[in-house]
Amino acid sequence: MVLFYERFYMFKDFYSFFKDLWKNRKLICTFAANDFKAKYAGSFFGVFWAFFTPLVTIGVYWFVFEKGLKAGMTDDSVPFILYLVTGIIVWFFFSDTIMTATNCFREYSYLVKKVVFNIRILPTTKLLSNLYTHFFFIGIAFILTILYGFMPSLYSLQLIYYLFCLIVFLTGITWITASIQPFFSDISQLISVVLQVLMWGSPILWSINAFPEQYHIMFKLNPLFYIVQGYRESFFGTGWFWQHRGMSLYFWGFTFLMLILGTIIFKKMKPHFSDVL
Repeated sequence: MVLFYERFYMFKDFYSFFKDLWKNRKLICTFAANDFKAKYAGSFFGVFWAFFTPLVTIGVYWFVFEKGLKAGMTDDSVPFILYLVTGIIVWFFFSDTIMTATNCFREYSYLVKKVVFNIRILPTTKLLSNLYTHFFFIGIAFILTILYGFMPSLYSLQLIYYLFCLIVFLTGITWITASIQPFFSDISQLISVVLQVLMWGSPILWSINAFPEQYHIMFKLNPLFYIVQGYRESFFGTGWFWQHRGMSLYFWGFTFLMLILGTIIFKKMKPHFSDVL
């Protein structure tokens, strides 16, 4: 009976988190827009850097891996530049959101100390702030794929589903990292190391078919694998998300675990935020 009540209150808190996000959706959108503008407010070119820096990164990777290392065409006969762009746009959004949302409680410490302000929305605010550049690069990816002859189709609508997957996954992860950061500031450095491993452990610059089949399961344990491959299937029209039932079940199981852990950790840490910030 005790276990039943514990689970009941755990899912009640979980529901309460999303209810708060929906209730404060207008405030979240306003905060996200202001955060995006404020991020580059002190520089001469402003938000230009939000788009220019990733474009340079794409250009460097393309030159090094296709022209220098002769990566050339992928296993699916997709030009390397398209393979790179359709995967790396997921990575840009994921890594930028993790890094900015992790520090949100410290960055907005003056709001955290206000009893009347609902600080639950702060990680989501950072997430939505990064959506502006993500939408821009989705547009760039569509332009490039069209130029190479891959026209938008019904498969393209799957991007809505995979973007939703990415947002929910990031929500759970950032609730955890943001709640820990005020008490363990080194988590930002730890995340930087983990992101390096994830970057090269995700099929962004390489194809899984380049590895022996016995290693495939190891790569598929990475939740980003599901999303990156899903983005590519959406752009190139090579498959539907319901064709990957096993991967879908694994991804959503892992994601809901992160969401539940995030709600528990936030609830336990929140009363002590004011003492350490």
